[in-house]
Amino acid sequence: MARTVTPDATEAPPVVELVPEAPAEPSLARRLAVPLLAYAGSRVITTFAIGLAAMASKQAFHRVLTVWDGRWYLRIAVHGYPTSVPQGDFYHGTGRQVQSAVAFFPLYSLLMRALDRILPGGADVAGAVLALLIGALATVVVWVVADKVAGRTVADRAAVLFAFSPGAFVLSLVYAEGLLVLLSAGCLLALLERRWLLAGGLAALAGATRPNATAVMLACAWAAGVAIWRDREWRAVVAPLLAPVGMLAFFAFLWWHTGEPLIWFRVESQGWGERLDFGRSNLGVFADLVTRPLHNPNHVVLAVSMVTAVVMMVILLRAKLPAVLNVFALSGLGLVMASHINARPRFIFVAFPLVIALAKATARRPAVFVVLTALFAASTVMLTVFYGLHKLNYYP
Repeated sequence: MARTVTPDATEAPPVVELVPEAPAEPSLARRLAVPLLAYAGSRVITTFAIGLAAMASKQAFHRVLTVWDGRWYLRIAVHGYPTSVPQGDFYHGTGRQVQSAVAFFPLYSLLMRALDRILPGGADVAGAVLALLIGALATVVVWVVADKVAGRTVADRAAVLFAFSPGAFVLSLVYAEGLLVLLSAGCLLALLERRWLLAGGLAALAGATRPNATAVMLACAWAAGVAIWRDREWRAVVAPLLAPVGMLAFFAFLWWHTGEPLIWFRVESQGWGERLDFGRSNLGVFADLVTRPLHNPNHVVLAVSMVTAVVMMVILLRAKLPAVLNVFALSGLGLVMASHINARPRFIFVAFPLVIALAKATARRPAVFVVLTALFAASTVMLTVFYGLHKLNYYP
């Protein structure tokens, strides 16, 4: 009888799940391509506009780079601050007193002096190079903040709008606004990440850059207050404690250097006529336009800037960005609106969360974004030429 052998039942092969590989993270260079290319493109058109202003005003190219405030920063970098400010008549028949370098905060001029020791060409060349480098860094940090709060698409668009925004012409001039934006954006990023010591240090440096750094000090106070109230994170108090140190140190230096404790405030009031008037001078701009529409080109620019600022503040509130960004932007704009200095484009430019909100609002409207970018670029060229014609007393 034949025997049959039944083979053992074989087990089914194990099922192997193939997990798709995660896409490789783009390199840092690729991620920063949009903000850096946007900044480079914006500097090309502003350089062209500076050349036009130089030809129209019949002055050297580098003289346009140091118009208005740039002259003062250059003077501080080369000669330092005066030891006294006499009570002399500066504007004949106006009642204003002597203007002085005392009105300008020191950090930008200190950096210019340091760079002047490395680069050939003089302090004005060092100031122009410094402005361009700071502008690139500021654009990148604004992009990083936007990426953190709204994602890469919004960040890319925010960087483009920031680089081409009407007030961004100052990034090509010897001005401190770019440094203020860089330090403020870095501070706000640190506040978002609850890095309180870093935030306070950056705010202190911002306070040594421009007086409107008070906005970033308020942002530090807000963020620390929220952290303490919600989470009992008492170490957050270091940020608002450090924030005013730079500004107070500058005032203390001026007191020691000149012997007059409130000299900065006197020079601001008597030399430039700056004061808080709760918006009266801003309203006066609109009144003057009604009665004399084309009498003063500055008033046209200021009126358009104020209307634009109000519209963008509404967009900012609707964008629902982190509250600390709103506090920084709204407090900065509020101080500008309430003071005699008027809402000039370069002061609105410092409130960079506005462009993040604008980028977020146009995230699903590519055509609107393209039109807005073109409008910003045209405004940048116009304001660069306008500002460069300083002999005609234009001061946007």
